[in-house]
Amino acid sequence: MLSIQISDIKDFMSHLLSKDTFDHFYFIEASIKMGVSYQIQGRINEGFYDTSVEQTLNREFCYWKEIRHRIFDIIKGKRLPLSCKIVLGLSKQSISYLIAHNNSSFREEDIEGIYVNILYDPKNLLITTGISYKNFSLDKSLEYAFDEYLVKFLKEKAVI
Repeated sequence: MLSIQISDIKDFMSHLLSKDTFDHFYFIEASIKMGVSYQIQGRINEGFYDTSVEQTLNREFCYWKEIRHRIFDIIKGKRLPLSCKIVLGLSKQSISYLIAHNNSSFREEDIEGIYVNILYDPKNLLITTGISYKNFSLDKSLEYAFDEYLVKFLKEKAVI
């Protein structure tokens, strides 16, 4: 598990809410505490779509790019949120790529999800990572590989 303290909160939030930096991640959930609290789930409700759309979606969660403007609309204003937690996740294709390119002993079906947790309060912004395994494992190699990937990604995008 990786933990990164972000020093330039304004710049990071610009990347998160206004730019396409994180658009390829799944949106898992958000919790935003302002005058009222908001809980938003990123799981796609299949019953909402007709059959042809469901077949083209073929995924469990929406992408961050599909929801970030709504999250931005909730957060924007004169007053900052009291707190905010946003959880993003890797797509199944990205998990497969990470496993394959790191010679991991894990299989895609061993992994429930690989997550980036963004935790904000007006004075701090913290990014943590985590992997949810379907079965217990002492092998942390995939976690280390994802942590390295995320640091490289954030540096390439000039986020950290």
